Amino acid sequence: MSDAAGAVLICAVEGTTLTAAERAFYAATPTSGVTLFTRNIPHPDYRALKALVDELQQLRPTGAPPLVIAIDQEGGRVNRFKTKDWPDFPNEGPALKLPDDRLAPYAAIVARALIGVGVNVNFAPVLDIDTEPTNTAIGDRCFGQDAASVARRAGIFLDAMQEAGVLGCLKHFPGQGDAKVDTHVGKGVIPLSRQTLDARELAPFRALIRRASMVMISHCIYPALAPEEASLSPLVMQDLLRGELGFEGVVVSDDMMMGAIGQDEGVWGDALVAAVAAGADMLLVCRNIDRCRLAHEVLAKAAAKSPAFARRLDDAARRVLGLRVGLPA
Repeated sequence: MSDAAGAVLICAVEGTTLTAAERAFYAATPTSGVTLFTRNIPHPDYRALKALVDELQQLRPTGAPPLVIAIDQEGGRVNRFKTKDWPDFPNEGPALKLPDDRLAPYAAIVARALIGVGVNVNFAPVLDIDTEPTNTAIGDRCFGQDAASVARRAGIFLDAMQEAGVLGCLKHFPGQGDAKVDTHVGKGVIPLSRQTLDARELAPFRALIRRASMVMISHCIYPALAPEEASLSPLVMQDLLRGELGFEGVVVSDDMMMGAIGQDEGVWGDALVAAVAAGADMLLVCRNIDRCRLAHEVLAKAAAKSPAFARRLDDAARRVLGLRVGLPA
């Protein structure tokens, strides 16, 4: 593939309009899209975001499928659009607290609003289970405190959102509800037994895995599964997710700019290569256009040096491009 290194990258923008450096990067580098954050959303006129999204779509190569324009609109604390300021959003409080019969209407309205500003992927629903009281990074982002309620409620949210035209992404595989460390700031170890992981953490993923095109991988370490971070582990991504659970869609890394991943340039570049080699198809680089440029360079150089890595990168790129073909522009 001509630029597989770009095709696996989902990068970022720092503000509500493109800087000259960002415009030059996206014009020259055929990445697969961007993740949007609150910093990208003009206030109070959120619909002005459409101009930024349209410019990004116009910068993609002629004939290329639509870019992934992604966001984290989970329905609870993590909402990039603040529903109180968007009149089209339902004014019923957090989706995570709604009764089951209100979840589908909520998700459908949010999806239609996202489509209206050009967002075609939502990194939601969260399938983590709220089991650890000290887990402030995940806790109140969960749909419930047991596997059955999480699977049921997240499934309602996922189906309604996707039926309205926005692709969802199950996260954070293989389950991050029991973490005691926020992976935004450092390494987290979840020392649960394989038996507990199977019976609890993995259950919502098993229930919904056939209904989603994307699964996001946690940066936590699960000693019962593998010695390294799940996002760098072939045992987690290939053996467990693809082999045991039978997932055939796009495997997405959590943000590679998080503290759980070493941020020294050399260490960080090695982690990007390791993640793809281990089975990640889409890498998120959610800040700093210079890091996006470095990510592209590192992956391209690794592919030039290793035929085996080049084949794995091509496989990842084909899977991501296949996903993009069906997206609305």
